[in-house]
Amino acid sequence: MTDRQPHRAPALLLAVAALAAPATAAAGSDGLLYSGSAFVDYWGFQDKTAASHSPQSVAPAASIKLQKDVTDDIVFSAKACVSCHGIEIDHIVLDWQPKPWFNVQFGRIAVPFGDFSNRVDFTSFKTASPPLIYDMGRMAYGTRSAMNLGVMPLPYVDTGVLVYGVRWLGERLQLWYGVYGVAGLRGSNDVDWLAMRSIPYNDNNRVPAGGGRFTMSYSPDPGSFIGDASIGGSYTAGRYDRDATRMYQAYSADATLRFGKLVLRGEYAARRTDLDPNATYPFALVDKWFLKDGFYGEAEAPLGNYLSAVYRYEELKRSGTPLPGSVAELSRDSKFVRHTGGFVVTPASALFVKLSWEFWRTSDFGDFHTYHVGIGGTF
Repeated sequence: MTDRQPHRAPALLLAVAALAAPATAAAGSDGLLYSGSAFVDYWGFQDKTAASHSPQSVAPAASIKLQKDVTDDIVFSAKACVSCHGIEIDHIVLDWQPKPWFNVQFGRIAVPFGDFSNRVDFTSFKTASPPLIYDMGRMAYGTRSAMNLGVMPLPYVDTGVLVYGVRWLGERLQLWYGVYGVAGLRGSNDVDWLAMRSIPYNDNNRVPAGGGRFTMSYSPDPGSFIGDASIGGSYTAGRYDRDATRMYQAYSADATLRFGKLVLRGEYAARRTDLDPNATYPFALVDKWFLKDGFYGEAEAPLGNYLSAVYRYEELKRSGTPLPGSVAELSRDSKFVRHTGGFVVTPASALFVKLSWEFWRTSDFGDFHTYHVGIGGTF
């Protein structure tokens, strides 16, 4: 669980340098571990209109993580990332681990929301883009004046405390749980995702948010055709505006199942967010809130020693009056459907190439095709 802005680069560059220097100098020291990854992706469009309403075509994604055993049961962990948003601190925490079933983590924590929160690094999933419900800045028509990104763009990093643990329920079942209190999402009329990743990281309204996640996992006998399986659920809620008058609630459910070498995943997530009743909207404000929800289903399988295939079907919907200043095309019920097919080539153990094709069907912005070509590696 310990593994988990834009124009603030100078301060964060110093932080990255401070993290990277000890790793190089003390990589062989007792109790100090480091790892990292790098990925560069080219995102191509066949439709010029869609391209003009989307992020840049070339984007980096790199990270370095340090972990240091302070004592027998206290661990320091920090991770810095470079992405399309700039240089960011993905997490920086102290982790007290006295018992397998009771651990306390505090600092800038990676909030455990959804199964994908465990796989946010580009080395941990097969497609070249994250699911729409968890997209963090690489979505067509994902600007604040249109869809305003997914349900809960990941990684969701926040200041707070996480209590978590693991319990075995017999020889096959394992329960992971985590409950937390954090500063919470920030914004004025809908969540401002850019503000969430900008210094200062203080709470904007003095009202903490909270939530939790559980995962139940099944471990079969080695060699079984029906392999590892898991189900999980997440929930978080809080108030996001400065006056603490507007509330949000988000929840998700997920499942993973392995048949031989075939891995199947599915996940649903939703967020209900209160709106400012005093603002002026393009349509009459019937409900003083909007709902954003969606799901994805994914299948991946190896096609030999150096090639894997992946397919994902997903939907993302926004139901409710568009915000003031939204693009004219955005309706009260906006929906994205995306089909993604791709291959991952691994010519070496620490190197991979991702090739993906995406077909988008949208209720408000038409249909279009995109493709990805990316190369990455780990150390």
